[in-house]
Amino acid sequence: MSACHRCGAQLVVGSKFCSQCGATVSGTEMKATQPSSKTSLIKWIVGGALVIAFVALFSTYLRVLLREYHPVIEEQPEIVVPIQYGLETKTPSTTITVKVVENSIVIPVEVLKQYRLVRFTDPEGILTTPMIAYFTPEGKIVTAMSLSENCRSTDFYLQGHNIHCASCPSYWNMSSLEAYACCQRYYPDPIPSTIVENTIRIDLTVVRKWHPRS
Repeated sequence: MSACHRCGAQLVVGSKFCSQCGATVSGTEMKATQPSSKTSLIKWIVGGALVIAFVALFSTYLRVLLREYHPVIEEQPEIVVPIQYGLETKTPSTTITVKVVENSIVIPVEVLKQYRLVRFTDPEGILTTPMIAYFTPEGKIVTAMSLSENCRSTDFYLQGHNIHCASCPSYWNMSSLEAYACCQRYYPDPIPSTIVENTIRIDLTVVRKWHPRS
């Protein structure tokens, strides 16, 4: 709002006379009280852009929040009984020796049940990057490359419902692999596996074709 040229009182928009002193409001003063159409348009554009950005960010957040499984983990087999992880309990990886049967790495399900997080390497030494296996809290079997490509760590541990890098602050949800600290791209990369006669089988052909994402 503009002020009266005579007494300085605030003028009411659209008034022809000052309500305090009765002075005639000039055309210049009348014009000053009206916001320009250009200014209004800019405000609408900025406001609309902010709304669109908020909706896009909120939609992305909801997709992350509501996603239960990483796409590879979604297709993984599961055991009958869900695994109970204490929120404060830290489960380090246990290094085990695995064998190859019919071109597949073989891990006994009972061994994974015992240790909950196991770490192993290609028995024939062709692939040097280690691998891990664990159960999600819902009972899904996860087999993945044991590599955090951001800090190059090859070891992890479980705590609560998350899998943590053993060398940096990065950690991810065990089921969805959504990041809670950083490194959204560089969670342990899941590799498909199956269950055959109470053993977990990982196809060596698939494993040896794996390449780092960075």
